[in-house]
Amino acid sequence: MQKTEMPVVILVGTPYERGIAHGARFQNEIVSVLARDIGALPTPERSAAGRRAVAAFEAVREISPDTAEEIIGIAEGAGQPLADLVLRSGFELFKRNSDSGCSAVALKTKTGAIAAQNWDAPVQKHSELGLFLHFSRNAFEFAVVASFGGLGWVGMNRHGLALVNNDLVLNGYREGIPSQMVRRILLAMPDVETAADALAALPHMGGRSYLIGDRTGKIVAAEVSARSGANFLPPADAYLHTNNSLLPTTRNEENQDVLHGIYPSSAARLAALQGALSGEELSVEGVKRVLCDETGAPNAVCKTASADEQTETAFSIIMDCGRREMHLASGKPSVNGYRKVVLPAVSGIMWSTGIMRGLPQSSNAVVSFQ
Repeated sequence: MQKTEMPVVILVGTPYERGIAHGARFQNEIVSVLARDIGALPTPERSAAGRRAVAAFEAVREISPDTAEEIIGIAEGAGQPLADLVLRSGFELFKRNSDSGCSAVALKTKTGAIAAQNWDAPVQKHSELGLFLHFSRNAFEFAVVASFGGLGWVGMNRHGLALVNNDLVLNGYREGIPSQMVRRILLAMPDVETAADALAALPHMGGRSYLIGDRTGKIVAAEVSARSGANFLPPADAYLHTNNSLLPTTRNEENQDVLHGIYPSSAARLAALQGALSGEELSVEGVKRVLCDETGAPNAVCKTASADEQTETAFSIIMDCGRREMHLASGKPSVNGYRKVVLPAVSGIMWSTGIMRGLPQSSNAVVSFQ
């Protein structure tokens, strides 16, 4: 089934101003999803989540003031309580695991790293996504695919650093920084080394894997845990990850019953990724073919909702760090194909399609869609 292209939103100004524009543009959508996801919580649970949100927000404000200011702006723009918008970017504050199971790839190439992912989610959440391009007053900063009212799921910054990630089902929980906020902190880093250092230093609330690449071709992969912190995979030319742990430390923390209940296809998707990549060139075009793989359908890398795993590929993204290009498909890439989004290194103005949303007249962004 052909999917409608996700909206592309250009946000310009300070983090707070960008948040205001985001919240105002998608106010109706944000009100609706908050009512569904936050408003439906029983009062004791919502109160407890709100208290955790206050603590998480203060931690983020200390580590990343820009991220905190953006959340404040989104809340004000949408006319909604700040705590609810913190919860929108912090599912870990009211439930332990995400409902999005994903298949991710990171590769070294001679022209820079490639970071890619099929992001799978319940079908009703597919229409809540946009590609958000963030600009300060003078320059492009980063691009993220985010749910309306959220900070972002995957993205790439102006330095050519890109990240993808996967939910892991681990035992243990701690007060700390939700994963969407972790991603935003990492996207402020210039290269893999500084991003890895930041990942190791942050207090992680639960389990997640991160695959990060940069324009020099360096890649790193880590599995983070509330109990053991950041655990890095051995150096490699390619990393493949789904929703099951790969390292002994995190595997010992894994809740197998919950894993198989939420993501029964995880191990099969990992094996399919490995098989598909083994015969492919390590390039954007090769990764496109890997992410279109439907071995084991419906519970495949390119996924269709099924009775036992009611998630489907909502978008597929391939980020070419050396060329600062995104290849983005709405829905299953085997059906819809990829658009190329050429991101700017600095500033300027250009666009080639009429799909912009909220583009300020004063914007000086160079963005090309092909």
